[in-house]
Amino acid sequence: MSREEKMRDLMARLASMSPEPPPFPEETPMARHQEPRRARPALVFAGAAALVIALAVPLLIFTGNGEPEVIATTTTTSTIPTTSTTASVTTTTTDATATTAVVLPTWSRPVFLYQAPVSSFVGNPALVPVWIEVSPVDPDVEFTEALAAVDDDLPDGLENAIPSDVEILGLRFEDGVWIADMNEAFLAGAGGLLADMTMLNQLIYTLIYPLPDAEVLFTVDGQPVETFGSEGLMLTEPVGRDEFLDQAHVINLSEPIVETDDGWIVRGRANVFEATLALNVLDGSGVVTHEEFVTASCGTGCWGEFEVTLDPDLIVPGESSIQLFQHSAQDGSAVDVITVPVPAGGVWSVTLGN
Repeated sequence: MSREEKMRDLMARLASMSPEPPPFPEETPMARHQEPRRARPALVFAGAAALVIALAVPLLIFTGNGEPEVIATTTTTSTIPTTSTTASVTTTTTDATATTAVVLPTWSRPVFLYQAPVSSFVGNPALVPVWIEVSPVDPDVEFTEALAAVDDDLPDGLENAIPSDVEILGLRFEDGVWIADMNEAFLAGAGGLLADMTMLNQLIYTLIYPLPDAEVLFTVDGQPVETFGSEGLMLTEPVGRDEFLDQAHVINLSEPIVETDDGWIVRGRANVFEATLALNVLDGSGVVTHEEFVTASCGTGCWGEFEVTLDPDLIVPGESSIQLFQHSAQDGSAVDVITVPVPAGGVWSVTLGN
């Protein structure tokens, strides 16, 4: 047998020993694995949006343009712990429940009252500003309304010359001038020349605070006032804090007595002999616990500014008082004395309806 015949015989035997080839892929049935269906991202976002809306609706209801007139409460379920505060809405949320309460705003600002001095030859009233807090009130309440509410509970020794029926109907600031549109009751004044001047000083100093160089133009029905008070005073031009200052006391406070990081600050204006004042701190029983002298920037015929800083330990808010006066040039006795109580927390609080 030749070599070629041997090779063909070997190939034939190898072929007879090989297994059958597998069928083509398209002939084999496909077994598909069923994956569990996942939520689409759009559905997840929609669920989150629903939660946000559920939380936001109560806030939108209670923080709209209209001011609330009564205290209201609403409850919303949430699983997101959060705490947020707005000007009139406070939201406190636990792990399970969110409570949204509407809180009516509080009116707070310095208001100038007056005090009749003791042992004063002239007797003009001293201007004394205090922080007054009135609640609950509308946000646009004017200080004349606040003063009317405070009249029944004024700080000890302080008084208000502005009649309770006097109101500011409109107020705007233009070119350094507050234009205060008053009601008709303003024209009658406060009952006497000195009372009229005190009323004007209270209004002017309160309105221009803290802009001492500003002025006030009083109008009624939008027109400048030609006849005011018992003497028919003409108020057709803007008036500033010096306009009627000579009808005030020789010692006046220009800012409320407040505590700062440096201590208790007492600021004012005075026209006293040789620009020298005396300052006493009194305890709750009227006993002098501290005394010192204060020098104004001008005196003996001119108005000067003064300022003194008292150590925090000298004052007990709610009990202590600050007494300012000058010593008589004749016998050294205390004259032109004013005594200003220091309220607890530095603010006189009044609740309407009480």
